[in-house]
Amino acid sequence: MIIFDTHCDTLDLLKDTDNMYTCDTHYNFSKAANYDTHIQITDIWVDNAEHKPISRVDGLIDRFYEETKNVSVIKTAADLEKAKGVCVMLGIEGGEGIGGSIKRLYDLFSRGVRLVTLTWNHENEISGTAFENGGGLKPFGREAVREMENLGIMVDVSHLSDKGFYDVLEMTKKPFIASHSNSRKVCDIFRNLTDDMFLSLIKKGGVTGINLCPDFLGENPDIDTIVKHIEHFMSLGGEDNVGIGADFDGVPALPDGIRGTEDLYKIFDRLSSLNYSQELCEKIAYKNMMRVFSEVLPEK
Repeated sequence: MIIFDTHCDTLDLLKDTDNMYTCDTHYNFSKAANYDTHIQITDIWVDNAEHKPISRVDGLIDRFYEETKNVSVIKTAADLEKAKGVCVMLGIEGGEGIGGSIKRLYDLFSRGVRLVTLTWNHENEISGTAFENGGGLKPFGREAVREMENLGIMVDVSHLSDKGFYDVLEMTKKPFIASHSNSRKVCDIFRNLTDDMFLSLIKKGGVTGINLCPDFLGENPDIDTIVKHIEHFMSLGGEDNVGIGADFDGVPALPDGIRGTEDLYKIFDRLSSLNYSQELCEKIAYKNMMRVFSEVLPEK
C-alpha cells in the first residue's frame, strides 16, 4: 500500500551515532520500506523558548541531506507524481525558524523546505498559538503566508491559534493543511479542529492529518479511537479532506495497537472492516495529501 504521512519529528531525535535506517524510533527508513511507497514529511521542530531557531534549523537541514542520500527527496509536484519507495519532504515546525525575514524564507525554500507549521506552542513573529490561546496573524505572518503561497511552500495551521486559523483562511488563495490535528468534537482539546474549522478547510480544499498523540485522541486511545476521529470528519463530508499526520517521534506514547510506521496499515484494515471502500481508504492513506500538495508545490 501507499502512505503519505505529513508529520514526524524523527530528525530531532537522532544522535550523532544514529542513522535514519536503523534508529530506534517510531519512524525510520527501514520501516517505511515495508510499504510500496511511503512519503514522509520530516519536520525540524523549533521552540523559541528552548532553541536558537536559526542555528538549529540550519544544522538539522544539513543533517537531513546527510541522511537522505539514498532515498527520494520531494521538492516539486513532478517529484510527487513519480514518487516510489521511501520518499521524504522537508518541513519546519515553528515559524520562528524563518527568523522574521522574507529573505530567509526564500533561502529555506532554496534548501528544500516545502512545509512550514506557522507556530509551535509559543508566540512568534508570525502569530499566536493554540497552546497560549493567542492572537491571530501578525503583519509579518501575513507577508510570510503570501510568500509561502507564491513560492510553493505548504502553509500548515496545526498549533496555530483559532484566530490565526481564520486569518489564514481569509487571506489564502490556495489550499492549506493542518498537518497533525484531530476533531475537537471527539476530543475537546485546543490543538484539535472545531467542526466549523474543518468545514472551512473542506471549502478551501485543504486536508487535516490524523494525529496519533493520545492526548489529542481521547481516553484509552486505540485504533478504534483513531477511527472515531476519521468517522466524525467523514460525517461532515470530509472524504477528500482527511489524511495521516501521525506525529511519530513527537509524542511520548502511542495508542494501543500502534508501535510506529510499520503499524499504520492497521488503521486501514479497520476501516475496511467497517465497509470503507478501497478508494476511500486510499484517499485517506495518500490520495488526499497527494492532491493538495500537487496543487501547492512548484510544478518542477
